[in-house]
Amino acid sequence: MEKTLSSGNPQNQSEASQPKKSQSGQLIPAVLRPGNYMLVRTQEALNKIFGPSMNPLYYLGAITFLLLWILIATGTYLYLFYDMTPSGAYKSVQYLTEDQKWYGGIIRSMHRYAADGMMIVIAIHIVQVLFSDRFRKYRWVAWISGVAILPVIWLEGLTGYFLVWDEVAQMIAVTSAHIFDALPIFSEPMPRNFLKNDSVNALLFFIFNYLHLAIPCLLLILAWIHCMRISMPVINPPRAVTITILSTLVVLSIIKPAVSADPADLSRLVGVMAIDWFYLFPFPLIDWLELQPAMVWLGGGLLYAIIFAMPWIISDPVKSKYINPTVGQGTVTITQSDCTGCLLCQKACPFEAIELNPRLEGAPNEVEAYVVDDLCSECGFCVNTCEVGAISMGGWSVTEFQNYIEFLFKNYNKMLVEPVVMAFVCERSFDQKAFFTHENTRMKCCEEVAVMTTPCIGVISPAIVDYSFKMGAEGILVIGCRGLDCHYREERRRLKFRDNLKRDRFMVEKMDDPNIEIMLISPFEKEALKKEIEDFKNAVKVDKSGGRILNG
Repeated sequence: MEKTLSSGNPQNQSEASQPKKSQSGQLIPAVLRPGNYMLVRTQEALNKIFGPSMNPLYYLGAITFLLLWILIATGTYLYLFYDMTPSGAYKSVQYLTEDQKWYGGIIRSMHRYAADGMMIVIAIHIVQVLFSDRFRKYRWVAWISGVAILPVIWLEGLTGYFLVWDEVAQMIAVTSAHIFDALPIFSEPMPRNFLKNDSVNALLFFIFNYLHLAIPCLLLILAWIHCMRISMPVINPPRAVTITILSTLVVLSIIKPAVSADPADLSRLVGVMAIDWFYLFPFPLIDWLELQPAMVWLGGGLLYAIIFAMPWIISDPVKSKYINPTVGQGTVTITQSDCTGCLLCQKACPFEAIELNPRLEGAPNEVEAYVVDDLCSECGFCVNTCEVGAISMGGWSVTEFQNYIEFLFKNYNKMLVEPVVMAFVCERSFDQKAFFTHENTRMKCCEEVAVMTTPCIGVISPAIVDYSFKMGAEGILVIGCRGLDCHYREERRRLKFRDNLKRDRFMVEKMDDPNIEIMLISPFEKEALKKEIEDFKNAVKVDKSGGRILNG
């Protein structure tokens, strides 16, 4: 007969012994969940097409860098032939397009399409970061620097279109002059500069040309700030992705080359023209809605301010009752009297949230570690790195971590079934309501599997695995996010998990490798996950004499 198990922190078993009401296991804020669902579904679809290692959605930041280098390289060539005068600007661009059709024309087209691609990729990247909940708390600097890049790139594109000085440039200049005229910073009306052709002089082209060359420097600064606040940023996409993007740009440039509109003529109104909707979409929108310049500034500024302030607008969701009160649910603290200054926690922290201070005179160690709360992700990596138990999170240290495992097995021993497998589950890998009992300690599909949730499977150390075997586990099951879906972007560390465990296990006990299985899954692979768990459990055979028989 199955008994009701007490749940949660062994320090508070009486409260946890009562069954808890079912809640969703998702940790994404409610307002973002529909978008997150569509995002994950899209990523899964692209995984089936390209494979996780080639999925472009996993390399949006790196693709942006690639497109930036393409823009700088192609722009350098175009600049060599550019005439920085009102009369010569259009002619110099046409020379590249027509007289150098098979090299200058292709390079111009690649420059144009790389710019369009950059706008698309950055916009998708912002949406991806938003719906995957990677923009709040310790990631706020990365968010605002990324959001700041978008208008800078847009401004870079506008200056580039102006330098062509065709009808598109004329429309941009005249409309922008009316918009900027609403700002009380100019002594004379801006539209006066575009009343006739003689009003446009070489100085104006020099200014726009200078802006077009200077803005990439600002982009690189913002990109550097952005990457500084990302754990192990990927700067370069895979070689195959790079080759694919370059080939696509070349083919597109040949099939549909970029061309100029008719030359600008301020003596007449601009008629119907083809525009680049990725950069110039505000201009027909302003005309269609008949927006006044003040409304453009107010509406655009308000929208951008809301996007900019997203990290502070959206609040944390209520954690599911299916998440065990283990690590990952509170502020990280360091007991200075126990800290030895070994620097292991600082090396383990992927977000540079642990810094060192010199010890006071007379202290046994030269330095002591402390946590920068604004940078801490509460991932729990440092907790299990500390060999002396000086670090805790939400009251949970490495000792309490081990106590919880012991608590699980003692409760299992009171039941008719004994735990065969100890499962460590990333709390963000899937909706755990469908898998866990209300006690949060067992898999519904497999009673022989004891469960402990963690903020990330990267927190599981060899010492914890050894302790689980010591308590009686016959197999270790680690369930985490697949591909580059890890919330903490620790896929590189995680992929080395098995090898590190095997090496350490062999060195400790001088025996065969333990039965360890790592499952990287999608949130929508519930049925497949159940089968994998059942298969792994059945593969572990217990030797009643106390030893262990391992299959495979």
